[in-house]
Amino acid sequence: MALILLVALVSLASGVPAYAAARAVTPGALTSSATCAECHQQIHSMWQRSMHGLSFSDPVFQVSYMRAYLETEGKASQTCLRCHAPVAVLTGDLELKDPISREGITCDYCHSVASVDLKRVSGPYEVRLDGVKRGPLADADSPAHEVAKSPVHESAEFCAGCHEYSTPRGLAIFSTYSEWKSSRYAKEGTTCQSCHMPSMPGSTVRPDLGVRRPTINLHDISGGHSSDRVQRAAAAKILRLERETRDRAVVEVEVANVASGHAIPTGLPTRKLVLQVLLSVDGKHVRRFERTYQRVLLDREGKRILEDHRTILDAYSLLDDNRLGPGERRIEQFGTLVPVRGKLSAEMHLDYVYEPELLLREKMSISIASERAP
Repeated sequence: MALILLVALVSLASGVPAYAAARAVTPGALTSSATCAECHQQIHSMWQRSMHGLSFSDPVFQVSYMRAYLETEGKASQTCLRCHAPVAVLTGDLELKDPISREGITCDYCHSVASVDLKRVSGPYEVRLDGVKRGPLADADSPAHEVAKSPVHESAEFCAGCHEYSTPRGLAIFSTYSEWKSSRYAKEGTTCQSCHMPSMPGSTVRPDLGVRRPTINLHDISGGHSSDRVQRAAAAKILRLERETRDRAVVEVEVANVASGHAIPTGLPTRKLVLQVLLSVDGKHVRRFERTYQRVLLDREGKRILEDHRTILDAYSLLDDNRLGPGERRIEQFGTLVPVRGKLSAEMHLDYVYEPELLLREKMSISIASERAP
């Protein structure tokens, strides 16, 4: 499958007057996304509303970063900003005084990456500010800057630099890349970009800039913040509801990771899937069952970590990890005593749950599947 990750400028028709409108990129400097938007309007619009574009300004991150910053007297800056405001770390602007430092995972940072070495944990990306914008296209050209084909932009390793993180003790906090690498998706050559940046109809540059390609790659890079993507990734259904004996009933539910190349949920360990099963007799609730799928981390005192920033600062050991792996189907069985007479019925709900800290704790829940039987 031909994969296109970060799209460079397309070849322009000779003699197009709009050449003069393209602002040149200065080698040795980082270019604001606003400058990129002058030509790449559609791509910029998608990126601007993405979690990459909002990686620093997102209020959920802002609260966690503020707490981490205060609790470490600023020492957490390097760790947090390396992925959420990489320009700030690259330039040493850890106080984020330069507006471009606050642009999140900005266009020029990604397109200036020349290589990725995951062994360099503190800084896996090699960024070259030589005026060359790198991407997966071999036949691109631009009047504003040089363009180079970059195989690394088509690889999962490109994403792994931020979506894989372990503590100095080796305890995995984010393991999205590892989860993918051990899956059939990796063996089949289906990379992160295949799902999160698929090709779609669109224009890489403004129509007046010359010859256009018929497709672009999705730059909103949707994931766990997209209800549509979450709902397509997992599924659940009731397989069996019956009396095993006169006074005992059993409910079997299948929960499956049907369309995700990594575990569900992935990323922050504070995210979880919650399965609820309600058993009723003659319409009256008899018992509620609940099962949670999550990576659970403990601090040095053996206490469960519930806050996002503490998963980075204080995680010391793993209590449990029962998340659903790529392609995994799991049968959950629940049984209980019930009245000897009456009609059985059951309800099942599977939800993706995340409770980040804002000014107040808010619950974000995406319904994945519900069913009642019979």
